[in-house]
Amino acid sequence: MMPLSELLPQAEPMILLSGYEPNVTLGTATAYVDVTPSVPFYDFEADGVPACVALEYMAQTMALAVGEMRRTEGLPPQIGFVLGSRKFETFVEVFRAGSRYRVTAVNTYQNESFGSFACEILAPDGTCAAHAEMTAFQPTGEMTPEKLKEYE
Repeated sequence: MMPLSELLPQAEPMILLSGYEPNVTLGTATAYVDVTPSVPFYDFEADGVPACVALEYMAQTMALAVGEMRRTEGLPPQIGFVLGSRKFETFVEVFRAGSRYRVTAVNTYQNESFGSFACEILAPDGTCAAHAEMTAFQPTGEMTPEKLKEYE
């Protein structure tokens, strides 16, 4: 299995996913997050990661799905932008320390630049910790610093 750093456009320490499962269906990704005191956004008072970080867990899992699609085409990962989320709900206040959460992203629409994903985070006991429908934009062509400034 390839390291996450070869499938995601993020760099450490901002890769928040701990690992992923091999892709069974192109356009779908399953990742996991191991919550420990050493992960970014850990809140020692709450003994975990705030639930609002769920959006980033889902966004990185979407990027993983796209990164795997791009890899099959011989292309490297490329930066994308989350445009928004619909029906975002969290059913936990905190992702608890010592727990592993399973994150899925299923592509529901894709064209050259835009994609939509149904995303879900499952708690260790299998219950839904969070879910959302998320939409993202990925610029076409090579991403240079000059081109990136066009999107600021």
